[in-house]
Amino acid sequence: MSSDLIIIGTAVLVAANCASIGAFLVLRQMAMMSDAISHAVLLGIVIAVFVVGGRETVPVIVGGVLSGILTVSLVELLYRTGRLKKDSSIGIVFPFLFAIGVILVTQAGNVHVDAQHVLYGSIEFAPFDTLYVDEINIGSKSLWVLGILAVANISFISILYKELKISTFDASFAVSVGLMPVLIHYLLMIMVATTAVVAFESVGAIMVIAFFIVPAAGSYLLTDRLSRMIPLSVTLGIVSAVAGYLFALSADVSIAGSMATMAGIVFGLIWVFAPHRGLVSRWRRNSKQRFEVDVGIMLTHLNNKIEPHHQLTSSSISDALGWTIEYSRKVCEFSLDEKLVKKDESGRLLLTESGRKKAEHYTSG
Repeated sequence: MSSDLIIIGTAVLVAANCASIGAFLVLRQMAMMSDAISHAVLLGIVIAVFVVGGRETVPVIVGGVLSGILTVSLVELLYRTGRLKKDSSIGIVFPFLFAIGVILVTQAGNVHVDAQHVLYGSIEFAPFDTLYVDEINIGSKSLWVLGILAVANISFISILYKELKISTFDASFAVSVGLMPVLIHYLLMIMVATTAVVAFESVGAIMVIAFFIVPAAGSYLLTDRLSRMIPLSVTLGIVSAVAGYLFALSADVSIAGSMATMAGIVFGLIWVFAPHRGLVSRWRRNSKQRFEVDVGIMLTHLNNKIEPHHQLTSSSISDALGWTIEYSRKVCEFSLDEKLVKKDESGRLLLTESGRKKAEHYTSG
């Protein structure tokens, strides 16, 4: 397998693993928790490296997961005191644990733990980090580890889908039907920590945080159904990873940075152009609502000026309501097309029966 395919495969697996779990973090309004865990796992990773004397996969994962659980537990402990909000609790715990990890990294001595690798990752070296079984090279270590993680995440979501869904949207109801939302919460955090540790090894903290949250946030703007949000999050993450790699090759810049940047660009496009929740669609809805209100204002004005001597034309309406001539004509033409008004022989605007009813509705409302 070529180096390019290994790098792309690694990025795709990282994006898929993080985005699938990230959907639940976004829905639970726990986006910052992924940031906290992604940084705090450094402490567990470094301690594991010190204990075993090297970056062995299983000890590193166990150390990172334990560090993630410690992070969640400390955040919950501070939050349950009632003195701090959850975001403040997260802001206290994760810099503290991450800072300890950074201090330990500087004391790593002969054990190779690079501080720059912690933040930016080294996905470009994934093809050279191979896995051996009985001295037989079976391929890229990152692909095997991330592939196993993907199976674990799919299994976790599939088996506990109902419990995750109910506890995410209505924790009180989950308690009433005996689903133990606290246990589900900690299981989810264990999967977040495991995903963060495994992905952390290949791509660093920046990409892990980006792919946990950004694709899921984008899919949240596109759908209201969890069953669609999860695969859509994964798709957006994969698109961002592949596009980011292609951009990094063409511009000769950081691969991990390009992928995270592309994820932000994809989200920005969705934020602007999403069919129902995008800025453009919201602007169109607001414009339509304002126009409908103005039609009602004009109909009410016509209903109040029923004397024959009133010359009700688009020009007079413009003067009376303070509209431009062009906008007044637009409202009048729309009302004529909808048969809310009609013109007599002299060109005077008159309400139709449906227009009168609508005017009375606006007045009574």
